[in-house]
Amino acid sequence: MNRQSRVLVVDDEASIRRQLSVGLIQRGFEVEDCEDGLSALQKIESGRRNGLPHNYVVLDLRLPDIDGLKILEVIKSKYPDLPVVVITGYGDEQTKESVDQHLANGYLDKPFRVDDLEAEFRRILPEPEAAAAPRPRTDAEAHRQESAYVFIRGTNDADLEKIYTKLYFGEKVLYCDAVRGDWDIVVLVQAEDRKGIEEMVKKQVHSLKGIGEVEIHYSERPYLGTDLESFISSYERIQMMEKAGEEPMDKRNRRRVSSYAVLEIDRSLLIPLYTKFYFTDNVVYCDATDEGDRIILLLQGQDFDQIRRTVSNEVRTQPGVIRVKTLNIMEIIKM
Repeated sequence: MNRQSRVLVVDDEASIRRQLSVGLIQRGFEVEDCEDGLSALQKIESGRRNGLPHNYVVLDLRLPDIDGLKILEVIKSKYPDLPVVVITGYGDEQTKESVDQHLANGYLDKPFRVDDLEAEFRRILPEPEAAAAPRPRTDAEAHRQESAYVFIRGTNDADLEKIYTKLYFGEKVLYCDAVRGDWDIVVLVQAEDRKGIEEMVKKQVHSLKGIGEVEIHYSERPYLGTDLESFISSYERIQMMEKAGEEPMDKRNRRRVSSYAVLEIDRSLLIPLYTKFYFTDNVVYCDATDEGDRIILLLQGQDFDQIRRTVSNEVRTQPGVIRVKTLNIMEIIKM
C-alpha cells in the first residue's frame, strides 16, 4: 500500500473522526477530516486545486447538513474515479442497495476496525492513483444571463387562461406556471440584464388585460466559494446530461406535481440555507432573490401531500427560515 495515500474522513462524530484518523496515520496514510458534507466538498476541491488530491473518501451517511447519499452522488458526478467508502451505524440491506446504486466503492457497518477499512482500500485500489483533473468550464458554460421570477395576480374579471397562454409563448419566457395561492401565475424570464427584463415585463405583462399586481424577484445565486461553485457546476452539467435522453412530458419536462415555495429568511444565513436546500431531495431549483432576503424553491413530488411534508419537515424547520408560502402549480391547459 502506498504510504502517501491521502484519505478524507467525513463524519459528524468527533470520536469516530479521531479514531479513524489516528489509526490510518499509524498505518502511513495522510488524513484530513471534517464533520459535514459541504466541508468535504470544499476539501476535495481544494486538495485537487493545490496538487494534493485525496485517494480515498470515507463518508458517513448521517451528516448534519446534507444527506450522505446526496454528497456521494455529487462526488461521483464530478470525480467518478475517486474511491468512496460509505460507513454507517444504521444500515440494513436497503441501505446497502442504495449505496451501491449511488456507485460507492465500499461499504462498512459501524463499528468496524481500522484494519477493515484498510482492507477495503486495498480491495478497491491496490495502488491508488489520483483521479483525472476535472474538465475546465467553457466560456459558454461560464456565461450567465440575468433571470427573474415574475409573480402575477389577475383582477377579479381576468381571463387567466388567456393571460397564461399569451405568456407561455412569450419572448424571453423560460417557464410559465399557473399557481394556486397568493398569486395566479409565476413566469421565469431571462434577458441579458435587468433592464431587458424590466422592458420585457412592461411590454408583455403589463400590456395584457386583466393584470392586477406584478412583482419581479431577480435570481441572485450567492457566491459559495471557488471549491463549492466548481462542484455545483460539474454536478449541474452531469444532471443535465443524464436528463437529456428523457422523454419530455411538456415544456417543463415535469412528470410529477410541482410547487413553488417562497421563503423569507434571515439574510445572514443565506449561504448555509441555500446550500442545504440545493441538495435537498425533491428540490428541483433553488434561487436566492431580493438581496438575500428570500429563497425561491421549485419542488416536485408524487403528489402535493409529499411536497407539503417536504416543506414541513425539511424547509420550515431550518434555522433562519422566517416564513414560507407555497404556490401549487396547476395545469389549466395542456400544451
